[in-house]
Amino acid sequence: MFFQNIKWYSTPAEVAWEIYPSPTGPFSPLPTRLGWKGKLRRDGGFPVHAGYSEARALVGKGAVTDLRRLCLEAEDLVEEMFASIGGGVRHKDERFGAEAEVPEAARPRVVQLRLSPELALWKSTQHAMGKVLPPKGAGLSQASPRVLAVLGAGDWPEAMTTTNALFGCGMASLLIGAADVRTLFSNYVTDMAFYYEHGYNHVFPSFHRLLHDGVADAHARRTLGGRQRREAVAAGLRYIQAKIALEAAHGTRLKDAAARMDRRTAQVISLSESSLLGMAAEAMARGFDAAAVMSDLVFSSPGTDVVDVGCDLVNSEVMNSFLNVADIAASEGGVVSEPALRAIYDAYAATGARMLTQRWHEPVARMCAALYTWHIQNDRHMFLRRALLGWPKARKSPARPQREADFDEVFDADFHTTGFSRALGPAYACDGGDTCNHVRRFLDRRSLRGGEDLLGALWSSLVTGPLEYVRRGEVDEQREQHLAESSRLQMAQLFSKGLVVEMVWLIAHASHHAWQVNYLFEAAMFGSILDGGALIGKLDRAEGEEAQDQEEEKNMTYINFRNELGC
Repeated sequence: MFFQNIKWYSTPAEVAWEIYPSPTGPFSPLPTRLGWKGKLRRDGGFPVHAGYSEARALVGKGAVTDLRRLCLEAEDLVEEMFASIGGGVRHKDERFGAEAEVPEAARPRVVQLRLSPELALWKSTQHAMGKVLPPKGAGLSQASPRVLAVLGAGDWPEAMTTTNALFGCGMASLLIGAADVRTLFSNYVTDMAFYYEHGYNHVFPSFHRLLHDGVADAHARRTLGGRQRREAVAAGLRYIQAKIALEAAHGTRLKDAAARMDRRTAQVISLSESSLLGMAAEAMARGFDAAAVMSDLVFSSPGTDVVDVGCDLVNSEVMNSFLNVADIAASEGGVVSEPALRAIYDAYAATGARMLTQRWHEPVARMCAALYTWHIQNDRHMFLRRALLGWPKARKSPARPQREADFDEVFDADFHTTGFSRALGPAYACDGGDTCNHVRRFLDRRSLRGGEDLLGALWSSLVTGPLEYVRRGEVDEQREQHLAESSRLQMAQLFSKGLVVEMVWLIAHASHHAWQVNYLFEAAMFGSILDGGALIGKLDRAEGEEAQDQEEEKNMTYINFRNELGC
């Protein structure tokens, strides 16, 4: 099986991971041959990147103890937010002293929001014309037999072969790589903790045992970074379960609500909101810049939330990284306006630019790049429908120049947008064409090595095909499904041929296009406002237990994992 071709480099002189040549495909070149110009440290280690100042101060050395500390702080902050629904509480915060009375402006809390009159009118007008976003999917449908056959995944546990999981955490694991095939599979299992947020534990009876076995995997724990990965998963799972229990307890009171917080709180919570702490812990343990890794994981929150802004406004999700920004959450009356959404969108787009164009080859950057493909491919977000519905409000010209900045530059300490960003370096900014100069050059070079047709087809499925669809402006469910399945099959085939590094670069640049060139993410953001309201006052996950049951499950899960780890 081609999985046997996977190897994770242990020497930092090469760039992180690479796929060995497969029997059916050519050798995958190193990222240095695709334009990466990063510099190694003098001691041969991975580079420490400029910037990411606040993230660097928060994460320290990136040890598991640092991540566990941030997880526990995030749990306290979220508990404080939900407690604010019932009135003021005393807050234990190291910045103000134990059990101190925190100044009101600094307190994280839940606030009420509303659409601006202009957006409310647009929504009602579009609904009257029949342009309504259907309810979010459950994310439970199985990947097609053809895709499973290409990946050799036909006998994997059912929870891991849903389209949602396989092209989410599964594809991220395949793109990142591992020490060996057994560890790669085990890493995917540990990342399945993400799907507690989707209610997989209520649908798949073996889900908890599967995750438990992945965390306890003795073989994977002996690999470089494997122990840290699994300890971080155990720490992060407590946050996930705590938040789920709080949402279940307060869900009926959270319509039109969002959490208000400052910038530091936003970074701390977003780190745990990613539900992928294990992935970050392993990268940090392997020597990647801890601050850059944290920045990437923080970006995964807006990278996920951008397509759910309108949906999260009416359901019971208070942690949407767009609605949490002070431009909205701290505005008079909690107004969600078009100018505020654009300012927040541009801020987040800038924070992801270096990751997607310069550091695209790093492990957590690969996962963040794959968020774009996951949105298209899963049966949950209906990305193409959202983009089509919101296309009239999206910008039609590329950002000129394309912009980049750090999280602590685009937001001030109170979590207001600053409007600051700088031009992306000319070596990394493209000309803004649907198939831009960078992609044309990339495909031309690949034609000399083989694989050009498949890579070009993937670009069509991810970029030019979706653009043709949304520009036409007519809903075509079959076309949406065709584009999604085509991209799934193409990515599976590229992996089977060993063209992983090429695929990573291509989807990273497609994601950059979606943020700053063709604005498909902006279109999807506005399209989400046309949510039909099927989940008003509800949680967008499979449910089957009351809050008390979930609290007990959270405690037992954490205890079991801690015992297994010898903590």
